[in-house]
Amino acid sequence: MSALPRRRIGLVTVRFALFDPQMPAGFPDRMRAHASRSAALLREHFDVVETGLIESEDDARRAAALLSAEALDAVVFAPTMAAPPSYAALALKGSAAPLVIWNAPSIRRLGSGLTQSAATEHTTTVGCVMYANVAAREGRAAPVVTAAHDDPAALADLMRTIRGVAVAGSLRGQVVLRVGDPLPGYLDVASSTAELAEIGLREDAVALPEWEDAVESVPEAEARSFVAALRQRWTGDPGPNAERSARIALALSRLFEKSAAIAGTVNCHGPFFRGSRRVGITACLGVACQTERGRPVSCTGDQPTAIALYVARALAGAALYCESYAPELESGLVLVAAGGEGDPAWAEPAGRVILERNDHYPGEQGDGTSVAFALRPGPATILSLSPSAGGWVLAWATGEVVETRYTDMRGPNGMFRFDSGPSGEALSRWIASGATHHQALAPGRLDVEIPPLASALGISTVRV
Repeated sequence: MSALPRRRIGLVTVRFALFDPQMPAGFPDRMRAHASRSAALLREHFDVVETGLIESEDDARRAAALLSAEALDAVVFAPTMAAPPSYAALALKGSAAPLVIWNAPSIRRLGSGLTQSAATEHTTTVGCVMYANVAAREGRAAPVVTAAHDDPAALADLMRTIRGVAVAGSLRGQVVLRVGDPLPGYLDVASSTAELAEIGLREDAVALPEWEDAVESVPEAEARSFVAALRQRWTGDPGPNAERSARIALALSRLFEKSAAIAGTVNCHGPFFRGSRRVGITACLGVACQTERGRPVSCTGDQPTAIALYVARALAGAALYCESYAPELESGLVLVAAGGEGDPAWAEPAGRVILERNDHYPGEQGDGTSVAFALRPGPATILSLSPSAGGWVLAWATGEVVETRYTDMRGPNGMFRFDSGPSGEALSRWIASGATHHQALAPGRLDVEIPPLASALGISTVRV
């Protein structure tokens, strides 16, 4: 599994100085220490832009100016006590990034003989309620997590929640690449410019002549070097078109860099790849190499699944483009498999990828190079993202990869068990969810991350 990218988040903390004369000695310093501890815990997982502890509306305006100058994936509001919600409202106007509210109580037990001043020192909950009301009035949805600084389990949920929201925020204003239109008749994988814009994305579609020129412009020496480097890492026989496959992989890489795309899609079954005399083979090797670099690629022109792959990899460190081929009703398992493309981060044992000759999908120039590997067993989540009549829908289901059986498929595959019941019943619910026939498979159960991610995107979910 690849390391998760560190997301850039803002932190807004507040306190109310009005009560200082009535409070015990050292009260302001304890509030500042609380804010510093919140920041330190977040820095263990994220790159944090700190506004400093906001104690007035002037402080809040300075915080807004700071946040507005930063490209943030998310913002966390973590008050140290009850404070006027105007402080947070003013500060957070500086960023359109999605929000998480962190209630961080500083005491485990209230004890006996509590005084009004002592109680006031422990009012993070009141501070959260005050601003959450204002956020609701402004239409700014925000998940809320209560997690004390010394509660590891609650803090783990907090960090997962922030990551889910930050991955949603990381989509805003980004580009997805397209090399080839969807396979004719594949209506379930289509997405329009307007639909992509609903979740903050823009598509860069490559024209056929540009694509063919990009492939042919890759020097032979560079392609040979690329293949030699792959052979140092991976085993197997890439077939006679390994260097042609390498040129496709390198051309894809250059187009990704040119467009600064975060993910993309190809359609090998048409004029851009198999049907092109100048290209003439599938892109499986290039798809695997781009996905390994953190720029996941789907096949058949399925841009919605490319976005699901991006989400899965950003949340969990690996994302397999695959289909739920068939249930095994006797065992309750489902065969999930890809057709020769895949994310090497899923390989079991780690790094064991086999290069294969893809004679299942020959093109005008013969067989391209594809990859195969067993899937790492353990907890997993399948995701499907699709536009619908009411907006985008994220269908998802948790379960586990139990085993890999079918090496003769010569592509990544494994047997998946749904948490929600036997394969036939679960697949019926999956079909009814409106999922696309392609899906992203992520390691781990993403039950904490997905709901806040979907909320931050303004889309609905169906849990299967």
